[in-house]
Parts: sequence; C-alpha cells; structure tokens
Amino acid sequence: MDTTPEPLPAELRERARQSPDSWLYVVDPAMEGAEDVPGAAIAGAYRVDEHGEIAGEFIPNPDYRPSTLALGIPRPTNELEAALQAVITGNGDNAGVHAALLVATVYVVAEPDRPVVTMPQEDGEVVPAFTSEGYLPEPRPGQEFRPVGVVELAAELATRDLLLNPGSALNVRVPGATLVG
Repeated sequence: MDTTPEPLPAELRERARQSPDSWLYVVDPAMEGAEDVPGAAIAGAYRVDEHGEIAGEFIPNPDYRPSTLALGIPRPTNELEAALQAVITGNGDNAGVHAALLVATVYVVAEPDRPVVTMPQEDGEVVPAFTSEGYLPEPRPGQEFRPVGVVELAAELATRDLLLNPGSALNVRVPGATLVG
C-alpha cells in the first residue's frame, strides 16, 4: 500500500516554516489533534531544513498501521464489520472474524429462481454477501438483497468462498470451507 501523502497542504507547509531544522510528521487522520500519538499512527515524515522548507522526499514509517478513516472505510455498524476492520488495521485476527461470521446476518443477492446468487471468479465461484445495508449496491433488474444468517449458507459455502462487500474498501474473501462444519 502506498502511504505517501497527497501534496502538502498549506497548513503543513506553515508548520514546517514554524519549525526549522526539524522533522514534520504526517499523522494518521484518526489521531489528528491528539497529544500522544503512537508510532504506528505516524504515516511518515519530511525533513525540514534550517529555513523551514521541506527538504527531501517523504520518508514512510514501515510500522504505520492506517486507521479505517485513513483507508476510507466507514465506521462499523455491527460486530462483523468491527472484526473485519480490526483485522485490516492490524488490531484483530482471523479468529475474531470467524467468530463474528458464525453469528452474523449478511445480505445475499437473490433472484426469483435463485435464492442465493453465486458469482464466477478466476479461481472458483463465490457467494457475494454484504455486511450491512450501507454496503449494498443498486440491485440489477430482477434482483433483491435478502438477509440471511451465515450459518444458513452452509450448502452454498461447502464448495464456494464467501465474498464480503465486493467492490468496497472492506472487501474480504473468506474460504467457505472454514465456515462449514
């Protein structure tokens, strides 16, 4: 992932002018204004020369863990989204996602003759599902989204993976076999 920030806004250049011969740290947007910023929330830094000008390239922090805000992911609306976001930001693990999936309700694509629509991928079919209404795309003609418990998808997931929130920043593929048992 590229963590190089966009061109420097005027306020950062002004901060550099006020702090010659120092470093200008670029902080994750979720931590802006905080007095104590952990190292993992610092995207990187620019060297500021003795004249208060940016000197050199952006130096990324290899330990930076972007927040969901920095990744453009909306706040979670349920436990499954919270677990997925925790994994994406390095603050959770797959076990938490698995536990949340086993009790979660997701929205699947349904058509009149197919209660669960599957989607072909290069490496096999998937069951597309959405973690909340906020991730639902516009339905195609003849399609609807219906809520269903993940455990109720066992038959479909026996030979397919579950693709959560396709096309979004919170797009995650879960091996179906790990959910059937």
